[in-house]
Amino acid sequence: MEPVNYERVREYSQKVLRGQPDNAKALYRAGVAFFHLQDYEQAQRYLLAAVHRQPKDANVQRYLQLTQSELSSYHRKQKELYLGMFG
Repeated sequence: MEPVNYERVREYSQKVLRGQPDNAKALYRAGVAFFHLQDYEQAQRYLLAAVHRQPKDANVQRYLQLTQSELSSYHRKQKELYLGMFG
């Protein structure tokens, strides 16, 4: 099976969202693409929008949790780095 090209998924989903800003599937796919491209803040933005449109979708919930975990870890590391430099 061929690996997923998340750059292309990001481009296509954003193209759909320009014409259909409330498209839940495109919001979800954009969030997943940004997650895999390690842009967790953008991923969270799209996934939060998706969860508002599909609050019971387990996949959206799962990726939102993964994204928030990555953001939390990133912020924790940034804080540790800052304290190590200036603490």
